[in-house]
Amino acid sequence: MEVKKSFFTTVNHPFEIGRVEDVACNLCGSDLYGVIGTELEFEIRSCRDCGLVYVSPQPCVDELPAFYAGMYADRDVESVATRSLGHVEKHARSIINRRRPDGGRLLDIGCGYGRFLGGMVDLPWNLNGTEISETAIAHVAESVPSATVHPGLIEDVDFEEGSFDAITMIAVLEHVKDPKATIARITRWLAPGGVLLVQVPYVAPFIRVKRFLPFLPIHFEAPRHLYDFSPRTLPRYFAEAGFDDAQTDIARPYSSVGPVGELLIWGVKAPGLVLRAITGGRYIYPFASAIVVHGIKAS
Repeated sequence: MEVKKSFFTTVNHPFEIGRVEDVACNLCGSDLYGVIGTELEFEIRSCRDCGLVYVSPQPCVDELPAFYAGMYADRDVESVATRSLGHVEKHARSIINRRRPDGGRLLDIGCGYGRFLGGMVDLPWNLNGTEISETAIAHVAESVPSATVHPGLIEDVDFEEGSFDAITMIAVLEHVKDPKATIARITRWLAPGGVLLVQVPYVAPFIRVKRFLPFLPIHFEAPRHLYDFSPRTLPRYFAEAGFDDAQTDIARPYSSVGPVGELLIWGVKAPGLVLRAITGGRYIYPFASAIVVHGIKAS
């Protein structure tokens, strides 16, 4: 079986999963839902109480390491490592620099091939990352030698309370089994006054439209993506974890299959960026395709 790939996704992902389980809403715990679409053998559900969108059934937690272990193993390292267009990293850098201009210790969870860490080397940050791919870790060691990368899933690593002044998760939270527990865990690692930045896909509006326009080349990417967070649900995670001044922005394009794909992505995002500017940041376009939320840990 292979994850369905959207036009802006450059990574194929064949997979085998032995055991799956039905799940309730991770945000509010409700088991009431509506089905907004299906992919492969997985339902895409929307919680009737809080609106969180999630896949069910999901792979059991012990299936996940093997599920991702071979994701990049048979690919050319350079082509995968450079699939980012650079816009996301520059956007995240500008947010972190604005929120915490004095620097400190930074942790990039799921740092991949180190594009974001590499973009931070000229700023006053002690750079750290976590990553499960040995190939990616080796690439970071060569390309960003000043960074320290800790191998393993979020559940496999641990740090002392208050160890970091900024934590970033770029295209990671949608993959984890328990986003609420994950955010609680990494919040402990963050010092009071520290910055948490999370970027995630936001494709549920497209999935709803696909019921009427099934030819749209955008997919949920189930079960690689387990959740889809909105401008309403992701800030609620931040609030419940004790963050102040949480702000939501439209994410910049991460990758595409070529210049035509990038042009299409910008064409989708441009109206949202304009509307957000006109409304002073209050309105997030439903077809933004990805969002960024960042907040300050309460003292």
